[in-house]
Formats: sequence, structure tokens, C-alpha cells
Amino acid sequence: MNETRLGPAWPDWQDDDAYGYVEQLTSRGWAWEFLRRNLDFQNHLTNALRRAERAKAGHVAIIMLPSNTVDLSPWGLLFCKLYRN
Repeated sequence: MNETRLGPAWPDWQDDDAYGYVEQLTSRGWAWEFLRRNLDFQNHLTNALRRAERAKAGHVAIIMLPSNTVDLSPWGLLFCKLYRN
């Protein structure tokens, strides 16, 4: 699979149309807007994605983070644990 690459953390502030989407953001959306700009979070996420296992289920990409080495909960991110039979 292709490696996930993080793009720019935020749109170009000089582009008048780049921030039109913020008019419809929920409080959760605003929280993400601020979190994704945090350099410490960006570094932590980049390190987490290096350890991630990737799979594909149809058209859905699944990223599995090993729970014993990756913990993004200090950033307020919660994940669903999937159990295999």
C-alpha cells in the first residue's frame, strides 16, 4: 500500500476561498482545526503513522495503530477497538 503522507496542516491563509468551510463547523470541527495545527500533535501523529498497519476493505482504507506503542488519547482522540474472531 502507499504510505500516507500528511499534506499541509491548514489551507493557504491568503486564499479567500480556502476557509469557506469554517462557517459550517461544529465545536468538534473547530477542535480538530486547532489540533491539526499543533506542531507537537503533528509530530506525534507522524510517528504513530510510521508504526501503523494498513489494510483495505473494499474502498475503505483501514489504519491500525498498535495499542502497545501508540497512544493518541492525550490529544483527546478516541479510537474504536476492533476484535477479530
